[in-house]
Amino acid sequence: MFFRTFRHPLFILSFLGLSFFFPLIGLANPERDALIEDHYQRGYDLSESKEFSRALLELNLAMRHMRHLPRHPRRIEIEKLILRTKERMVLERYLQSNESSIKKDDHLLPLKFEPDHFRVRQIYGKVYIRKIWKDRETITTKEYIGEGRQVSTLPHAGIELEESRTQGFILRAVDAAGLSLLSSNSLELHSGCFSICSNKYIPELMLKSSSANLSVSSRQPFALFVEVGTDGHLHATSLLGEIKLQNGDDLVQILPGERCESTQYGLNQIDDMDLGSHFLRSKLLGKFQNPPIFYGQLVQQARIQIRRSRVSLE
Repeated sequence: MFFRTFRHPLFILSFLGLSFFFPLIGLANPERDALIEDHYQRGYDLSESKEFSRALLELNLAMRHMRHLPRHPRRIEIEKLILRTKERMVLERYLQSNESSIKKDDHLLPLKFEPDHFRVRQIYGKVYIRKIWKDRETITTKEYIGEGRQVSTLPHAGIELEESRTQGFILRAVDAAGLSLLSSNSLELHSGCFSICSNKYIPELMLKSSSANLSVSSRQPFALFVEVGTDGHLHATSLLGEIKLQNGDDLVQILPGERCESTQYGLNQIDDMDLGSHFLRSKLLGKFQNPPIFYGQLVQQARIQIRRSRVSLE
């Protein structure tokens, strides 16, 4: 029976097809590694030349070639270089804006007139608050920040803010993140990663970046993770709740573990994300003294996701 199967035309064709295919994979590896090395070297040189945006573009292209290669020898080195480049980019932006703000310091308002739009819940490391009122290089918990302020978290730093007028949402930003507090329901995200959560109905929260707008709404408690890409695109992932996202005429609803990209052209397709590996170990969750208010629910949601994936594999 075995020999009859072995001599079957379909078996012979499939064997020849596989024999032809596997050498191609072997031949493709050196080309792929050469591309990775080329993007890495370009990214390194551009980072050293302080062309940070172009450097991150090259490094992200290298990471794209390794998306299915978690043990590639260059992966850890490139990930560290991406983080270091982001940190240097935010620091450079701060130094430049700080230099210009010193020249215009006479036009800034006294701190005693700053309103109580956002309350500081938690903070660690170096966080700078600029624009409209006098610059603040030190700020503590339970202090307030007014609308219109620009917030920059330097490497190894983070801040958690609560919209205080209506207790609408809580925002976290860490490690080389920058944002502007435009209003109680509008934020401009310049760089970095953020978590946004609320225990109440949110009719609309506007998120803006250099190349994308995103309207966020939910009729139930929710938690959202948002990352600003090097191209200014906004990558939004639901951690808890059903969240509606809108960009122009594009409207989608994402569930926990689903991610959507917002660009200048609209919303891109939804991807699935691993809540456990991506977010339970995230600096947004683990670096502060107290966990976020949704941490227990996120752990539960991650367990549900694991059980579902196991069932689907059976």
